Amino acid sequence: MDQKTVRKLERELKKAIVDIVCRLGLRHLPLLPSGRTMEMMAKAAVAVYETAVEDYCRNKDRGEGTGT
Repeated sequence: MDQKTVRKLERELKKAIVDIVCRLGLRHLPLLPSGRTMEMMAKAAVAVYETAVEDYCRNKDRGEGTGT
């Protein structure tokens, strides 16, 4: 994936993570993650997605099923 798309996806996922963490709050979570932790959560999610895309493309090129 191109870097512009990766960065945009990371930004949007971080916004979603922040929203969910704020809504759940300490009533439902044992601790509130720092901004840096939430940024790393978003980056990890994008890395997993990129791997899924790579696997899909690799399998598609070989004519195999997606496995997902």
